[in-house]
Amino acid sequence: MSPKDREPAAGEPREEPAALAELERERESIEAGGIPLKGLQRLRELREHGGSFTSDLSVNGFALCHRLGLKPLSQVMGSSIYQVGYQGATWPMMMGGSVLSELSMLSEAWNEVRRRAFNRLELEARQVGADAVVGVALRTAAHDWAEGAIEYVVMGTAVKRAGAESGEQPVMTELSVSDYAKLVQAGVEPVGIVAWTSVFFAAYENNWLMGSSRMNPVQNFELREFTAGVYGAREQVMARLGQQAQQHGASGIVGVRIGHTIRRQDVGSANRSRGGVVITFDAIGTAVRENAGSPQQAPKTIVDLTT
Repeated sequence: MSPKDREPAAGEPREEPAALAELERERESIEAGGIPLKGLQRLRELREHGGSFTSDLSVNGFALCHRLGLKPLSQVMGSSIYQVGYQGATWPMMMGGSVLSELSMLSEAWNEVRRRAFNRLELEARQVGADAVVGVALRTAAHDWAEGAIEYVVMGTAVKRAGAESGEQPVMTELSVSDYAKLVQAGVEPVGIVAWTSVFFAAYENNWLMGSSRMNPVQNFELREFTAGVYGAREQVMARLGQQAQQHGASGIVGVRIGHTIRRQDVGSANRSRGGVVITFDAIGTAVRENAGSPQQAPKTIVDLTT
């Protein structure tokens, strides 16, 4: 039910038609993957009329931007809270024929919520005429007031290179300002952020208690199905990152941050369930392209006089 169709409760003030229409436009903008209209208006006014910039830069980061000719324009943000759908167990898994299976519903949820957040980050940067977004920090969370939902938030500083014309698509980078400066000085061009998440279920093998080593808890042994699960999730993520880098025309990926979690869980119904662990593996980095014509700077000799 849309806000304009809801009847006010007893004692609740009735919304004016103009306010209801604005609320409906806000909802439509969010559903289309955009940002609230008031945020768009503020960013456009900042671009057209100027004003004091906001940022999440440190003092050192701001000084580096100034040295590189990067003008901070505004702090920008992308956020999405996403409901995860039901993940059922596949028939081969329940029949014991599959020890390792990707939970596609969970993988798709993580990748979609991140895509929406980064799209909104790029949209805000585009509104202020930025060439790039630097120092992007990300945060993920789950909340008890929204069971089964996940939140993804990214924040950074939109910057514009001195003398450059505004591009249609700002370059996203999750590198720190100092790392971004090193790339620029080395003649390496960041071309975008690459990221992926895969969620796998690694089940206990049918012969969990058949091996002599598993019958004797005194002995050490590897939980090979869980090890295989981590490797399976990792290979899926690395393959996706490579595909995204190729789409950007990149020569490689730098600054990759990898994270993974493992939690015990049974899948299936009460009558037919299978025990194992759920492995969530994610990675994010910056795709870069080397400029062949860039001059190579000779290393400088530095003598430490503090020791």
